[in-house]
Amino acid sequence: MDHSPLSANPASAGLAARRFAAALAHEALLEQTARLEATLTGGLEALLAVEQALDLAWPSAAPACELIWATEAAPEALRLRAFDGDGRLLLAKVYPDQALKHG
Repeated sequence: MDHSPLSANPASAGLAARRFAAALAHEALLEQTARLEATLTGGLEALLAVEQALDLAWPSAAPACELIWATEAAPEALRLRAFDGDGRLLLAKVYPDQALKHG
């Protein structure tokens, strides 16, 4: 799992989502992805940036995407997971909150 820190800037959440989609493409898993799950502890702007980045990352229609806006503190700012049509986990990445690493 990737543990790259995520900054407080909402654009960094979108960048993390694009990197996640790129990792799926690199592993030839984009077409197998039937469902995405994104759990974010940041603000609403960051959640919308993740949604937009994931939607734009697919060459055809994006898979079903479940966005979870977590309201309680967690060691990760963003957790992304991709599943195939049978519910098997294809890829998971975690992006810790940079503020937690330095605070």
